[in-house]
Amino acid sequence: MTDTTWKISLLGGLKRRGLKRIPEHTIVITGVGGADLDLTGATPPGDRFTLTKVSLAGGVKLAVPAGVRVEVKGFHPFGRHVERGTEDSGAPVFKVRAYTLFGGVRIRRTV
Repeated sequence: MTDTTWKISLLGGLKRRGLKRIPEHTIVITGVGGADLDLTGATPPGDRFTLTKVSLAGGVKLAVPAGVRVEVKGFHPFGRHVERGTEDSGAPVFKVRAYTLFGGVRIRRTV
């Protein structure tokens, strides 16, 4: 069974900092609002973590530990995809599935 967390909101997004444990799959559905997650101190639930974000407006900001591989898929026609830092081929994979009309995806790897 998959460990999944849901956040559904018409207005407003999801903001999480200081997490120690993260679920295998986080799903955020909003009319207007983004997903802002700082996972730098969190322990991944194995070798994969998936964030699925669906909204009319609102992007994804994700901070991950240095070296983590991030795989971004989906569509965000009026947003951009920015990724900072380098990844390690043997590191866990964080998957981002972003489906939004207005909003992009920003990935930041911490030192």
